[in-house]
Amino acid sequence: MNAKKTPPEGRAKKRTATWLRRGLLAALIAAAAALAWLRLPALTPSDAPPDAPEPSASLSQTPTPAATQERTAREAAYDKDVAALTALLDSGAADEETRAQAARRLDQLVADHQSELGLEEALNRAGYSPCVVLLQNGALTVIVASADMTAETSAAILSLCAAHTDIGVENIRIMARETL
Repeated sequence: MNAKKTPPEGRAKKRTATWLRRGLLAALIAAAAALAWLRLPALTPSDAPPDAPEPSASLSQTPTPAATQERTAREAAYDKDVAALTALLDSGAADEETRAQAARRLDQLVADHQSELGLEEALNRAGYSPCVVLLQNGALTVIVASADMTAETSAAILSLCAAHTDIGVENIRIMARETL
């Protein structure tokens, strides 16, 4: 039998590549789990444990069509940007610096999106529902129903935004819309 033996450096490269693939797979699974967790629907009263407190009326509100439309537009823009950056990263025609910039922008885009979702959830749990949060270029915009807007409400929303993000209060805008 004339079996070929792989040289030691070839085996080491093969082991390294295997571990890199496994690490990448684990990272992708963790990212998918995190995204799935962020998009889980809230518990309905029938799903809640027996000793859980009753949700307040503001927390059990369903999103209004305007708020849903705002979120849909935000998600569509996010998906479009992610697809464009991913295509650029996968492109063999792009130079290394361009791919590095695309990777940094993609990382920032994902971080901003996670901040939007987390802050929106915090505002909803605090009773400012419906609301929509938009984070772009270091500026945060919070859109709430105008019926809920008072000076105290604005200050409380501003406080929550400052506590949940690294954005300075000078870059936080709170907008009230009648149709939200």
